[in-house]
Amino acid sequence: MNRIWLTLGVLVLGMVTSQASEFERLERDFSGTTWLLNPQYKVSPSGKVREAIDNGIVVNFVMQVKLYASKNWWFDSMLEHQAQTFAVRYFSLSSQYQLNNLRTKEKQSFITLDQLLDHLGQQTVFEFNANQDADYLSTRLFLDKQALPSTMQLPIVFDADWNLNTDWQQVPLNTGKQP
Repeated sequence: MNRIWLTLGVLVLGMVTSQASEFERLERDFSGTTWLLNPQYKVSPSGKVREAIDNGIVVNFVMQVKLYASKNWWFDSMLEHQAQTFAVRYFSLSSQYQLNNLRTKEKQSFITLDQLLDHLGQQTVFEFNANQDADYLSTRLFLDKQALPSTMQLPIVFDADWNLNTDWQQVPLNTGKQP
């Protein structure tokens, strides 16, 4: 019985401590009637994820941003939500990595996987309508395990090397609104 608890403890500890992606900062720009928000992440996948990409497996990353308005004595209300999904793949014939934004259908090629991951983590911009009630936003980045081939989904459920999820990060918008 003790071995079962020890094994479960090691699995949970491995899942909690392995953060291969981390939030760095938020760049924001207000232009007239829109917010341009650029959450920036450092994406550092494990060797297993890199090996899968190099072997032709398409790996999807999802970046989400939610705008919130603070409410006194009640739950904050979500004003707007956007997500962008990116497919990362490797073409062995040309020795290039491709980043495909599935929402905008924009495709970009990179010579190295590190260049692609830097671009993914630093150059993703969300455009929101300026909302006077917006106080803060929440953002996160995760690897979409359900988009992997079905034969890979079950073996990686508890594999910490495939856990590239960040927690929701709350960032104030500094709109000048008085609390």
